[in-house]
Amino acid sequence: MIGMNYDYPEADYAKRTAIIKEHELYTKGLLYFCGHDVRVPAELRNEMLQYGYPGDEYTDNNNWSPQLYIRESRRMVGMYVMTQANCEGRETVNDGVGMAAYTMDSHNCERIVVNGMVKNEGNVEIGGFGPYPISYHSLIPKEGECKNLFVPVCLSATHIAYGSIRMEPVFMELAQSASVAACMAINAKQIVQEVNIKKLQSILKTNPLLDGSICELLSDNDDSAHVKITGNWKRITVGGYGPSYLVTEPSDTERKIQFNPRIETSGSYTVYAYIPEIDSTATQSHFIVYDGKNLKNIFINRSQIQVEGQTSGEWVSLGKYRLQKGTRAFVAITNKNADGAVIADAVLFVPAK
Repeated sequence: MIGMNYDYPEADYAKRTAIIKEHELYTKGLLYFCGHDVRVPAELRNEMLQYGYPGDEYTDNNNWSPQLYIRESRRMVGMYVMTQANCEGRETVNDGVGMAAYTMDSHNCERIVVNGMVKNEGNVEIGGFGPYPISYHSLIPKEGECKNLFVPVCLSATHIAYGSIRMEPVFMELAQSASVAACMAINAKQIVQEVNIKKLQSILKTNPLLDGSICELLSDNDDSAHVKITGNWKRITVGGYGPSYLVTEPSDTERKIQFNPRIETSGSYTVYAYIPEIDSTATQSHFIVYDGKNLKNIFINRSQIQVEGQTSGEWVSLGKYRLQKGTRAFVAITNKNADGAVIADAVLFVPAK
C-alpha cells in the first residue's frame, strides 16, 4: 500500500488508528483477491485457498494481528547520528555498545506514472560490508534536551543507516547496553551523558549476563595478538564472521592458522568453528584441537555445514574439552591434504552451564 503511510509519523492517535485500519483492509483485500479473482491464475488461486488466518492466534481480534508493522517512524536526533559512512566502515566510532551488519535497504516509497507506465520508486538495497559498531551517543539525547532517557530502537540514525540497524537482534543488544548504562547512571547519580563508556563496554564484554558467570570466548582471525599464521593466506572482507576471514588453497607446503585464546577460567568448554560457505571449499576441513595436554584431529565434512537463515556460514562443533586457565590451549586449521579452499575465520569457546 505504497504511499498511504505518509501522514503516520505526525498523526494524532485517531488518525493513526484510521491509517492502521486502512492497511488492514488493504491487506485482507489483497489476500482475498489472490484466492478469488478470475484474473489470478487458477493454480495460484487454488493454492491460496488452502491457507487461512491462524486459528489459534489473536483470538480476541478475529485471528488478525492487532499491530501494524511500523518499520520506521520518528527518530531521535541525539548526540551522534549514525550514517551510511558508519555502515560502510568509512567512519568508525570508538564508543560502540552493539553491532549491526544488515544490508542498508529501504522499501519503495512512492508509486508514480512515467510515460504511461506505473513504476515504484525508492527501493534501496546496498550491502557488501561487514559488522560495524553503533555509538552509545546515538542512544541518548543531547544534554540540553534531556538527561535521563535512552532510545535503543528509535535511535539517532539517518534513514539509510536505520535501514541496516533496524533488526530485532540489534535492538535487543542495544536495549541490553542501555539497561546496563541506566543502572550505572542511577548508581553513580549521574546523567546518561556522563556514563563511563569504557566501563560500560568492559561490563558488556566480561559480564554480559550480569551474574558473574564464565563468558563465552571468541577468537577471531583479525585478533593478531592471539592468532598465529603460517604460510600464505588471503584476507577476504565480505562474507565471513566479523570483519574478515582467511582463505588458502591446497599447496605442497603446509599452511596453518592457529587460534591461541587466553582462557581466563578453567573449566569445560564446547568449541565451535565458524565456516563460511564458498563454492570452492575443500571436501573436508582439518582442525587440530589442543586442550593443554592432548592433541585431537577433527575433520568436518563440507556436507556437515548446513547454513540456515540469512548468514554467510555456520558454527560447527569441534567437541567438548576441559581447558585450563592460561594460553596453552589452541585450535588450528590446516590445508594439509586438502582438495579445495581452506577457511580460517573464528573459533568460539562456550563454557558449560
